[in-house]
Amino acid sequence: MTIAAVVTAAGSGSRLGADVPKALLHVEGRALVAWAVSRLGEIAEAVVVTAPAAHLSAFEEAVDGAARVVAGGDTRQDSVAAGLAALALDDDDIVLIHDAARAFQDPSVAAATVRAVQSGADGAIPVLPVVDTLVTAPGPDGSVGDPVDREAFRAVQTPQTFRARVALDAHRRGSAGATDDASLARELGYRIVAVDGHEWGFKVTRPSDLPLALSIAAQLEAP
Repeated sequence: MTIAAVVTAAGSGSRLGADVPKALLHVEGRALVAWAVSRLGEIAEAVVVTAPAAHLSAFEEAVDGAARVVAGGDTRQDSVAAGLAALALDDDDIVLIHDAARAFQDPSVAAATVRAVQSGADGAIPVLPVVDTLVTAPGPDGSVGDPVDREAFRAVQTPQTFRARVALDAHRRGSAGATDDASLARELGYRIVAVDGHEWGFKVTRPSDLPLALSIAAQLEAP
């Protein structure tokens, strides 16, 4: 049985004000995609990165042989499907699907998702409690929406991990437009379980995320 991973890295970086794809943004001397591959490399035996077709050489340079780089698609779903195809998985293999923007996710989280699948789940995802007060969307006149019990909600992270046959089936038969891989699998009736996420699994999206990314990277680089 192989444990493999797909790392999606097609984000444009526009919200960060970057002039390169987000995953190529350097933090403490390494591209985000390189951080993501390195952290997953403690768990996965094979890693495929799906990248914008126009930047394949830059991604290959960034990962420096630690992962295979293939062209992604027009949507995240298309990119994941391309990565799964490149891995040529057997049905009973395990595959982690991860976002390069969550470059610093703790390897213990990835390991927990793998253990959950090895224990019989079809898939496993990391989640965190919601700490903010929640309300529904404001009305047309701007009035604040109704309060929502945050204890009933969790924030979802990656990697999202599956038996290979589940991931392949979900991407073959699932609805277009899903925001994550677990949603595709759940709509087909597969049993997806939750494991504890980690605060380092945040998604680098806006300039305000960069100081935290720099702080974490510095801690990881410290002797």
